[in-house]
Amino acid sequence: MAMSTASQILETIHMISEHHLDVRTVTMGISLLGCADSDRARACARIEEHIVAQAQDLVRTADEVASEFGVP
Repeated sequence: MAMSTASQILETIHMISEHHLDVRTVTMGISLLGCADSDRARACARIEEHIVAQAQDLVRTADEVASEFGVP
């Protein structure tokens, strides 16, 4: 399994290099401490609601930052 993973990583690096791909990500730190619950279903629902609420403007904000700094 490790060999397959290593070859996949090398293949991905080769593709990025060969095709001059530019891969960028946006990371958002979100605390889930307030989502804790003894009921698993409620905890999952709280986590989903919290992530959706916190990330609702993520694309717009990332686009604004990209425009400001000229980074796609």
